[in-house]
Amino acid sequence: MYNKYIEEIFKAGSASEYETAIEKLIDCLITQGKADEADELRNVAALRTNLFSSRSGVDDLSIKKVTVQSFMKLMTNDESRSNTKNIVFTVLKNFPEYCRKLYMTKIHDKCSSGIKEHLDGFHIENEYDLQKLMLPLLTAIYPDTRPESVQDSGHHTVRKDIDIDSIDTVIELKCTRPGQTERQLSEEIASDIVHYEVGNIFFYIYDKSKIIQNSPSFVKTYEDKDFGRKKIRVIIYAHDDI
Repeated sequence: MYNKYIEEIFKAGSASEYETAIEKLIDCLITQGKADEADELRNVAALRTNLFSSRSGVDDLSIKKVTVQSFMKLMTNDESRSNTKNIVFTVLKNFPEYCRKLYMTKIHDKCSSGIKEHLDGFHIENEYDLQKLMLPLLTAIYPDTRPESVQDSGHHTVRKDIDIDSIDTVIELKCTRPGQTERQLSEEIASDIVHYEVGNIFFYIYDKSKIIQNSPSFVKTYEDKDFGRKKIRVIIYAHDDI
């Protein structure tokens, strides 16, 4: 999207041509509703002035061209990461509906007997069932999706339920069980956050035993905290119909 502006910036042979090209890119960002990014770019792209050396001006121009290119790449990557997180969140949020469509709606009469028999037996009882059903969904979007990925945390190994390296993402699956407390679940999540060295951690909690007292508050406990580069999302499904 921004390649033509970057090309014009690199072709600039003087400070005035460079600044004209920068202004075009800034105008483009403002038009797209990215006023904050435009202001940031203006600061990043600003040339230093040196009254005593024309050579330093040439050097600064070359450096600034590369700096602007790097800035735009980072900005674009941030947008891509945001879109990726939205896609994963949408898949997880709609997972119960996928299950209903898969094995809870009426099967067409022309479906083979093998499919009918297998679908009749589907029922989610634990995290492994969640993983088996969710993995094909995510693999269709991200082919490098892996189950049961193991990571060395330095003290011991930790197992990631679903790992997607290409988007620096882990999906941890939880299925609550009789006798488990909300506090125990919270301790498991806190431990996972500490040990998983990735940028994005999604927790999908199938609250089958209904141990979470206040779902919005539970979600805010993790999503509102600052975990550095780790971004946390929590999705809770509190019915027992899948």
